[in-house]
Amino acid sequence: MYFAGIMFEEILKAANRYDEGLAQVHSRQDQWLASHERVRNHLKAIADYLNVNARYQQGFFVDTLLAFNEGMRGTNNRMPSVEFRSGPMPMPLTFRNSIGEKMTYKEEGFNISFTPTITGQVIVLLQPHYSDLEEDQSQIVPMGVFNEPSQITNDVIEEIVAKGMQIAFYSSFTGMAERQGEEGEELNPVKRNPIGFRRHDTTEKI
Repeated sequence: MYFAGIMFEEILKAANRYDEGLAQVHSRQDQWLASHERVRNHLKAIADYLNVNARYQQGFFVDTLLAFNEGMRGTNNRMPSVEFRSGPMPMPLTFRNSIGEKMTYKEEGFNISFTPTITGQVIVLLQPHYSDLEEDQSQIVPMGVFNEPSQITNDVIEEIVAKGMQIAFYSSFTGMAERQGEEGEELNPVKRNPIGFRRHDTTEKI
């Protein structure tokens, strides 16, 4: 009979770490499954409050999304993502042509998502406002990672939404010209693509 030496024991300990890691992933997933409805309900309470009390009504919504596999068009119900989002806002920019066609630009709303990862952690991401006038629409802002999803309390949710909305405002056309550093340096500059101009047919020389 072969008796393993000290090094074999060390190798076994290393192999057993996989089991310990898997147990931790399952624990985190179970925490998120047990708490994501509470997170959703609290975000819904915030959205309802804003939809009643906010002076400008672009609309606030809460969605639940499931991990989706594009190839087989299947879902994984152990990885729900909860998203707090605002509706689109019309921009004061409408174009008309000679045959009566009209085009009005709009700015898409922001969203804050609480999204589980393959490790069971929950990452919070902000998608700021963007519009068709911008070349780069992928300005995702990471807002935090929760190693233990049960740590996402109602107070934490409110802090995240407040901070996320402040950041989102400065990515909107309504606020992008306001944010500056202490010495006048602009923070997180948003691309301001120029609007093309041409001389109108009826323009007369002054």
